[in-house]
Order: sequence, then structure tokens, then C-alpha cells
Amino acid sequence: MKNNIISLKRSSWIFVFTIIISLLISVFFFFLNFPGIRKSFIYKASDSDVLRIEHKYIPLGRESERIVTYVNELLLGPVSEHCIPVFEKGTKLLSCFKRNGILYVDISEDALKGNAVSTDFRQQIALFKKNVQRNFPTLKEIELFIEGKSLFDGE
Repeated sequence: MKNNIISLKRSSWIFVFTIIISLLISVFFFFLNFPGIRKSFIYKASDSDVLRIEHKYIPLGRESERIVTYVNELLLGPVSEHCIPVFEKGTKLLSCFKRNGILYVDISEDALKGNAVSTDFRQQIALFKKNVQRNFPTLKEIELFIEGKSLFDGE
């Protein structure tokens, strides 16, 4: 039986090694500058009731870290001046954790600083939940609290 050994000229081996080293360097720099995971953010347009989508990158990490980073970015607001934030500016994340598929989010009371007559808080909360659910479909439910108090307890 004959062994089929590939024999290449020395110049061919140098060419193959150059390609392999170039590939390894490219992969190294790709991971060095990797932007993260692309997530979508839905905001209401400032001039109409149309919803607009922005895309931002969230750094890699455990799922809980990605969720906290996502919620912080969502509360920070849109990049475009043609969109309005989900909640009032200055709203901060106080705590956020996931247990048994349910995400518990506690935000500051700055979310309630909007004009009570013109602001639809239920719509804001629905948009917040829609954003989080769309980007983290493994979540069964989202419980939102403001300063530790549950929303709409009386209903």
C-alpha cells in the first residue's frame, strides 16, 4: 500500500503558512475590537405616534449582565433627537434581577415626573416591557417597580 503524502515545494509551504498566520492575526483583531451583541431599542417618535427602532451594541457577558446593560441603555434614551425616551430623562435603574424566568426591575421615581395629564404611563410601561421581551425572549414575564412599589396595585 502506498502512502499518499502531500509534498509541496518550499515556496508553497511558505505561502500556506503566510495565509494561516494572516488568518490568525485577522481573527485576533476581530475579537479584540468585537463590538458586542446587536440589540434593538424601540422608541416613540417625537413628532407622531409612530414607533422607531434604533440599534446599539451590548457587550458580551452573562445573560444577567446583558439584561442590566440593556435596561440601563433603554432608560438612558435614544441617540436620535427624533425619538423620545421611554420614561422621563433622569430615570435610573435601582435593581434588576431574573428569577424563575421572571425579570424584576426597580427604577427610580423620576419615571413619574411627566405631566400626569398628557403622559400615558401604561403606554410607557408597555413599551418598556415590549423592548425587553423582544430582546430577551426567554423571559416569561417582566415585573416593574418604582422605588420598590408595585405599579397599579389597586386593580
